[in-house]
Amino acid sequence: MLGSLAASATVFHLLGKTFPLAPSGSSLNALLVEFLFTFALALVVLNVATAKGTAGNSFYGVAIGFTVMTGAFAGGGISGGAFNPAVGTGPALMSAMAGHGGLGPLWIYWVGPLLGGAVAAAVFKIQHGGAAD
Repeated sequence: MLGSLAASATVFHLLGKTFPLAPSGSSLNALLVEFLFTFALALVVLNVATAKGTAGNSFYGVAIGFTVMTGAFAGGGISGGAFNPAVGTGPALMSAMAGHGGLGPLWIYWVGPLLGGAVAAAVFKIQHGGAAD
């Protein structure tokens, strides 16, 4: 969270403007995008970086990176593409502190990712029988 706020403050200092995330359409669509792509990202991370069955493989970064890229391309225009509460919070707080906006859509960037991550953890647990094999 502090890293996101520091990055947002740096951008504001360098460019003189903020970049808060905001849905381009309905809040429900943005919430769904944040949920789905956070779910996908969390499930990929759990499967490639924590499961014993993938130990020693060197594709972690590629799998995770392509998941983030796909989410950004497919859903970024709808929700802003945070897929992480910190990523959505830092820019929103910086914008609010600079007097350039409110925190109205911030709930989307907390509810969607937290639910997506929780469901991904449950699916991972089901996939691996309760243990990271």
